[in-house]
Amino acid sequence: MTVFRRLLVLFQARFFENDTVSPDGGFETNIWQVLGFLAAPGLFITYLFMPWYLRLATQHVDLAGQLALRMFRLFFPAFSFAVVGFATFFQWDKLLPDRRDFLILGSFPIRLRTLLGASVSALLLFLLMLTAAINLFPNILAPLLSLMLPEVRAAGYWRVAGSQIGATAGSSLFAFFAVAAFQGVLMNVTTPRVFRRMSPWIQAAGMSLMILSLVLYPVYAMMLPVAAMTRAPWLWYFPPIWFTGWYDLLLPPTQPLFASLGRLACLALAIAIGIFGLTWGLGFRRYYRRSLETDDSGIHKPGRTFFGRLQSSFEEKSIFRFTGSILARSAVHRLFLASYWSVGISIGMLTAVVVRNGKVGCSDDGLRSFPLLIVFFVVSGFRAAFQFPAELASNWLFRITEQNWAETARRASRARVLVNGLVPALLAFLPLEIAKWGVMTGLFHAVFQLASGAVLVEVLFWNFDKVPFTCSYFPGTINLALLAGIYIYGFTSYSFQMADLELALEGSPLRMALFFPAVTGVIVLFRRRQPTADAVRFDGNDPEIQTLDLS
Repeated sequence: MTVFRRLLVLFQARFFENDTVSPDGGFETNIWQVLGFLAAPGLFITYLFMPWYLRLATQHVDLAGQLALRMFRLFFPAFSFAVVGFATFFQWDKLLPDRRDFLILGSFPIRLRTLLGASVSALLLFLLMLTAAINLFPNILAPLLSLMLPEVRAAGYWRVAGSQIGATAGSSLFAFFAVAAFQGVLMNVTTPRVFRRMSPWIQAAGMSLMILSLVLYPVYAMMLPVAAMTRAPWLWYFPPIWFTGWYDLLLPPTQPLFASLGRLACLALAIAIGIFGLTWGLGFRRYYRRSLETDDSGIHKPGRTFFGRLQSSFEEKSIFRFTGSILARSAVHRLFLASYWSVGISIGMLTAVVVRNGKVGCSDDGLRSFPLLIVFFVVSGFRAAFQFPAELASNWLFRITEQNWAETARRASRARVLVNGLVPALLAFLPLEIAKWGVMTGLFHAVFQLASGAVLVEVLFWNFDKVPFTCSYFPGTINLALLAGIYIYGFTSYSFQMADLELALEGSPLRMALFFPAVTGVIVLFRRRQPTADAVRFDGNDPEIQTLDLS
């Protein structure tokens, strides 16, 4: 192998390495499930749009028909933009060299341009695989549906396919190069230490924005017809709208507004690529030479809390403080939780925001269920984050001192979720609750949400037999389709049914007097149950799977 090939293999492996899994499992066995999961929405949405294409094919495509067609076509650039942008923010640190690269690779006679080329090539290959999975079915099926329209049929399949590929691939490329160019600007104007400290917050904000741009698709798609007729300014600030203009550049019927947005998309993509090349060409050497400054040795210590003093045993206090320390200094886990909560905020906004006659409003039922939806995502987010270790090789201390800690770890984990998740989320919503419903009703809502959230914590941590951040998991036991179904059913049933129960209790003091003691009794019963497992499972390997090790 040449030096470039060896570096390319090294950097490609970095995108797939995962030290959180058990020794018998690997991320490579699960990547195809992820790619299949990303490819499924394109196939499903294309099939869902088929009746609308058939309806448009039987009539002349007037202005209203063109706007409806554009709403269908908007999904594919929006989906590509959101997923590729999310992946680029998620892999934010993988493109740049870190302190380990400088200490190891810096001792070899490797040219910087070779190092940069291999790193960028590895990321582009990873994103190419991602983009191909996202746009596989839309780029094949959407042009076939478009040929049903008499106005489009004359252009031919290849021209229609070219417009579809251009819109989706252009949106993907712009998402990647815009994020990478922004990273290049920061690399030139900040020091490596400042850049590393800013990165987790930038990643969390960027990933949240990408999630919002996809989940809120029904909102801005319904606003599109009125916005197009009134030439609303927001059309010029939302990149997926730009790339729908590529259809107008290549296919009839053409609207001048969207044709101009298509030209803006071409210009914006060229500018993003230019800034990326300029900033990386100027700043990569400086950043690489100063990468030793990225070693942040400061240790963040969590403060003593009231919940921490209430822990019943020394082991429970130790686990509680350990989880607080990891959350305080682990940017990866904070980033994971921020991404999880972003999904909840996005779906909550989708339920709370309504569009009537092109105008944005709020639904009272949606606003009532919004905090309960966030509570579900906060608790389930901590449940998922606790399974990923901070440093798997360092869990030996817990292994040699563990003495049937399963129930102890559960109690400490539940307390940590209350302190760092449930209570802060409800306090953040309390001013909004008071502003919307009044002081007394808002306080009642907060107490009700705390009580229902505490029960949810008990339910989700019923069989949690791990010390948070110290145990591996076996990826072969995870069924993404089943997991997605459980989450969809969970947050819809929990948030809306709890909102109905809150409304039923709101005007009845007798029901309130019965509800809160009942919830307290349920929590006491949960905590006094007999545990089914006594020992902590540090290795997530399935005990039913036995390896012979014949080699």
